[in-house]
Amino acid sequence: MQTIHCLSGLGADQRIFQKLSIPGYNLVPVPWCDFDKHDDLPCYAQKMAAQIHEEEPVIMGVSFGGMLASEIAKIRPVKKTILISSAKDAGEMPPVGGFVKFMIDHGVVPVGIAKVRSKQIFRRFGAETEEEKDLLMSILKGTDNAFARWSMKAISNWRSTTHVRGILHIHGTADRMIPAKLVKPDYWIEGGTHFMVYHNAEEISALISKHLA
Repeated sequence: MQTIHCLSGLGADQRIFQKLSIPGYNLVPVPWCDFDKHDDLPCYAQKMAAQIHEEEPVIMGVSFGGMLASEIAKIRPVKKTILISSAKDAGEMPPVGGFVKFMIDHGVVPVGIAKVRSKQIFRRFGAETEEEKDLLMSILKGTDNAFARWSMKAISNWRSTTHVRGILHIHGTADRMIPAKLVKPDYWIEGGTHFMVYHNAEEISALISKHLA
């Protein structure tokens, strides 16, 4: 069996990948490593890359993890980079400015609000069923607040304008976190939300399997 090294999204853990099934591959989560408050996204990507010991790995990232995967592919040889509900470079991310940017840069974002069950949170992430809502809340409640604030700052200050060729990018037409109008993926999941790696796991698994065959 070959390995796909999986990078979770911000506020997520390896459970987000549990419904994916790629014949011939084991999905192995890459654990978050320690961060320094001055780390930018490329710097943190180097730390994450150091935990992947395979010479030419297959790397798959969701959301924030996809951004890290894109950066890792710039600094070391990879067999394949797969992005789901993510952005290949900063040009595919919605701009952040004004008071929100001020709060992010100064680490005063009230991240605890996202840990309270609400229709707004479910709608933003695209969690639809009770199973998905329960999983999302469990993931968010287990997220370290300091890591969440740091990663939000790293994302908002990401300045990458380039990415390596050969990335497999899968995105949902109904993503409210990274709007569809901003990205240019290889494959669209019709009606797919930011939670589609779980909700549309069968369709996404088929696309990845076909691409890796």
